Amino acid sequence: MPRTPTLFEKVESKTGSLSNYQEVFRQLYYDLYSNSNASRAERIFENMAKLLLVKVMADRDELGVDINEFIKSTSSANNVLIPPLEHRFPDLKDSGEKFTITDQTIRKCLSDLEKIDLSRCPATILGDAFQSLIGPRLRGDRGQFFTPRELVRTMIEIADPKPKDKIVDPAAGTGGFLIETHIYRKCQYPRIRKWGPLLGIEKDRDLQRLGGAMSDIATDGLAKVICANSFELTKLQRNSDNSPFNADVVLTNPPFGAKIGVRDNSLLQQFALGHSWALSSSEGNWHQQEHTRVMQDPQILFLEICLKLLRPGGLLGIVLPEGVFGNRKTGYVWDFVRQNGTVEVLIDCPRTTFQPGTDTKTNVVFIRKNEGVTTDRRVSIAVAKHCGHDRRGRTITINGNNVTNDFEQIRRTYSESDTEWWTTAYISDPYYIVPRYYYGKTHNLSKSLAKSWRSETVLFRELVKDELLLVRKGNEVGADAYGSGNIPFVRTSDINNWEISLNPTNGVSKEIFNQYRDSQELKPHDILLVVDGRYRIGRTAMLHDDDCLCIIQSHFRILTLSSSDIFTPYEFLYILSRPEVLIEIRNLVFIQSTLGSIGKRLGELTLPLVNRKNRQLVAQISDFEEAIRRRAKSLVKLRRFQVAEPEL
Repeated sequence: MPRTPTLFEKVESKTGSLSNYQEVFRQLYYDLYSNSNASRAERIFENMAKLLLVKVMADRDELGVDINEFIKSTSSANNVLIPPLEHRFPDLKDSGEKFTITDQTIRKCLSDLEKIDLSRCPATILGDAFQSLIGPRLRGDRGQFFTPRELVRTMIEIADPKPKDKIVDPAAGTGGFLIETHIYRKCQYPRIRKWGPLLGIEKDRDLQRLGGAMSDIATDGLAKVICANSFELTKLQRNSDNSPFNADVVLTNPPFGAKIGVRDNSLLQQFALGHSWALSSSEGNWHQQEHTRVMQDPQILFLEICLKLLRPGGLLGIVLPEGVFGNRKTGYVWDFVRQNGTVEVLIDCPRTTFQPGTDTKTNVVFIRKNEGVTTDRRVSIAVAKHCGHDRRGRTITINGNNVTNDFEQIRRTYSESDTEWWTTAYISDPYYIVPRYYYGKTHNLSKSLAKSWRSETVLFRELVKDELLLVRKGNEVGADAYGSGNIPFVRTSDINNWEISLNPTNGVSKEIFNQYRDSQELKPHDILLVVDGRYRIGRTAMLHDDDCLCIIQSHFRILTLSSSDIFTPYEFLYILSRPEVLIEIRNLVFIQSTLGSIGKRLGELTLPLVNRKNRQLVAQISDFEEAIRRRAKSLVKLRRFQVAEPEL
C-alpha cells in the first residue's frame, strides 16, 4: 500500500512552504476529523486546542515532558500531558479537561507537528489560530458571536492603547481584543518591555478556561481572563488582585438580544439603565425613574458597566446592535451616555459583519468618559460597506479575489484629514445616532451627481409638498387571503428589472382586490418603491397597462407624478435607480435587528434634477425608457403563454 503523506507533506504540496501555519492548523483539523473517533467539530477543536497548548509549552521548555519520549512510549496522554497543562493553567484542572481522542491519534499529531517551532511562531499567527479554534464554542442562543478580526483590529487602532494602559474586556469570550491589543502594542512599541495589564471577564466557565489559557499563551502571560459575571459589580469591586476598575481603555463586543434579557431585579437595581426612564414633554429629554424595568437587554447594561469600569478620561469602544442607535424607545440610553461621557467616534458596520452567525446589523461607538454632562455633538464618522467576508463567511470571491475589506482602509486613514473614509458631523438629532445617516449629510452623492450634470437638486418631501408627487402606502391582505384568486398580490420579491414578475408568489380574489382598489388607485406609469424589508429597500418597478389589476404590499410606496414639469415617469424611475441615489436611500434606512425601514426619512431623500439640455444624459434616459417599454410589450406577449403552474 502507498505510504500516507505526513501532515507537513500535505501542507507543502498545497503551499510550497512549511511556514504556512494557518494551513498546518487547518490540515491538523482535517486529520483529526478523518482519523479520530471524534466527529463533532466542537470536540475536535477542544482536542486541537489542548494539543497546541502542549506543543507551545514543549517548544518553550515549559512542559517538563520530552515529547519525543512520549511519542515512543505507550503512556497515556491524559496521565503524562494533562498534569503539566493543569499545573501551568490551574483553571483547566477545575474543569477536568481531558483528551477525548486516542493516544495513537495524539502521538501522530504531535509527531506531525515536530517540524514546526511554535515558540518562534509570531503572536499574530498564534492569535489567529487560537481565535479560530475557540470561535465555534460561542453560543448564538446566548447572544455570543465571534467578533471578526478585522473589526477587532480597527477598534484597537482607533483606541490606540499605550504601553502602560490597563485594557479591559468585560465580555472577553475568546480573548480576541486582549490578544490583538498585545500584538498591536508590541508592533507600535517594539522597545518596550513592561506593559499595562490585559484583563478579561467571562461568565461562561468553559469558555473562560480554554480562552484564558490561549490568551495567556498568545500574549506571553500578560492577558488574564477571570471567570465572573460582569453584572455583579459588588463582587468585582472585591476582587483586588484582578480589579477591572480604573481601566484606561475598555474594548468589547457584549452579548446582545432580547431573548437573553436580564430580569433579576437585584441586578437591575445596580444600574441606572436597569431602571425605567420617562421622556419629559416639556424639557424634551429623558429622566430616570425610581422603579426598575421588568427586563433589560444585556447590551444596554454592558454599556453602563463599561463606563463604570473606566477611569475619568478613559475610552470605551463597544459594538452594539443598530437598534440602540435609532430606536426612539431607547433614547434614554443616549441621555445617560451624555451624562457620563462624550461620543467621539462612530463606525457603521455592514450587516454581513457577524454573518453567518447572525444577521443583526451592528455599529461601533467610542465614548470618552467625562465627569460632567457633555454638550459636544461633533463626531468622527466612518462607514464600512464591506467587511472582508460575505454573508456565508467566505473571504474569497468566486473569481478567486479577496472579498473587499473596508475596515482596513478605515483604520489606516483614521488619523488623516480630508479622506473619503472619514467625516466629522454634527449629531442634529440626539436620539438618532445611526452613523451612515450623518455620513450621508457630508458626502451627499446625489448633489455630486447633479453638479456633474450641471443641474440642481430637489428634496423628495418638496415634490410631495408642491403636489407634484402623490405618495400612497401599500396594504397587507393577510395570509388567509393568499390563494383565494388569481389577482396578483405584489410583494417585494415579485419585482425585478423594474417590472412585476409574470408569476407573483400569491394571488387573491376579486372581492379582496375590490377592498383596496380605491385606496391604492393604481395607474399606468405609477412607480413602486420598496421602503421596508431586509435587502431590497430602494428597488423600484413601473406599472404598465396590464399590471394595474393587482394589490401592492405594505412594504412599498406607490408614487404617482401629477406633472411632467420636473420629472417624466421614466426620468423619475431612472433617477431613483441611479447608484448614487440608492446609496442615499441606504443612508436613510434604519435597521432594527434584521429588518430595515426608511420611514419618514424618505422625505429627506435628495434627488438630482434632469438637465434636459444635457444631450448625453437625455440620450441615456431615452435608451432606458425605450428598453423599459420594449420589455413591457414583451411581457404582454408572454402572458398569452402563461398557464397555471402545478403544485410540486
